[in-house]
Amino acid sequence: MIGSASVASGHTSLQSIAKPAEYFERALGAAAAACEQPGATAKCINLGDGRRGILHFCDSALEKLLYAALAHQELPKGRIEPDLKILAWDSCHSGIPMRSPPWTTGDYLARGEIAGYNDGRFRAVFRLDAGILSLYDAERQVGLWWMQDFAQLPLYERAAPFLLLFHWWHALDRHDSLLLHAAAVGTENGAGLLLAGRGGSGKSTTAVACLLNDGWFYVGDDYCVVRAGAETPAVHSLYCSAKLDAKTLASFPSLSHSASSIDGWRDPEEKIVLNLHRSFSKRLRKELPLRAILLPSIPKESNQRRPNRFTPIGSGAAVRALAPSTLFQLPGAGANNFRMIAALTNRLPCFQLELGREVAGVPESLSEFMKRFASR
Repeated sequence: MIGSASVASGHTSLQSIAKPAEYFERALGAAAAACEQPGATAKCINLGDGRRGILHFCDSALEKLLYAALAHQELPKGRIEPDLKILAWDSCHSGIPMRSPPWTTGDYLARGEIAGYNDGRFRAVFRLDAGILSLYDAERQVGLWWMQDFAQLPLYERAAPFLLLFHWWHALDRHDSLLLHAAAVGTENGAGLLLAGRGGSGKSTTAVACLLNDGWFYVGDDYCVVRAGAETPAVHSLYCSAKLDAKTLASFPSLSHSASSIDGWRDPEEKIVLNLHRSFSKRLRKELPLRAILLPSIPKESNQRRPNRFTPIGSGAAVRALAPSTLFQLPGAGANNFRMIAALTNRLPCFQLELGREVAGVPESLSEFMKRFASR
């Protein structure tokens, strides 16, 4: 059984489920019913540091939509109890409705958090723009993902599925790791670089340039997990997707085939999401030790001949590049996450990377930069 015996047999009235625990139990019962139907599927994934998660889907169609970005971390199914369990379903295709919520529209906060349903154990966020409800129980390490009709699934959810559930698992259950809004790349010798900055700063450009270079490997371009409390900080790849705008994609002609094939999805705003696992599996790395933090920046003035330039910076600048976007985008990221970000930037050397206009030259510049860490 996916759910607990108490879930299968519980009958609670709407009036008595005004607390997070009671509502989660009712929602878990619906999720278990959907994910135990004929045709339901399950996948096991590597979460890093010897941890594993199991993902239950109500059917193979939903699995196809949500699992592609996680496929590079697939593990064989086993009898080992997972460290994280996620149940995903929609009502339209499974026929299992979500339990009517006891809150009202007036209870939704700015980022979709539901007033009164987020505490030390439980988390609840409803994305009004996408119609996706995410619920999490930190004590049992169980996450629930629901929407009415997965045919309406937005592109960003395919690129980064279960983002909030993974974030809460790290933020509430793990004391030495956190999910960051950052990119990461690494060398053949197993040394990783964390790329920090707001959207449009050059993180994706740098990461994808390394993906296409034989001397470098790709870890992620938008979200990564960092084990900051390890003896040597390490970055763990969460997603094998890359999200690019048309201008950035034009800088990488060799990606054009993937962007127009089954590996590429395009949204109405002309954003392109690439699934890299199928075409670039050998260029992906699941986890790497970190050697430095880089803050890429794209200069406003065009100068085709200007080289890529590295400038040492203080840890405070790196905190300002990592913390605001991470804390704003991920509800439930609080003081402990900020402390971990600050500690990470104090442990690793930090540099500003001013990108030149020749994208193809970025990996070579990074290789020269990494020689300073060769003896460490």
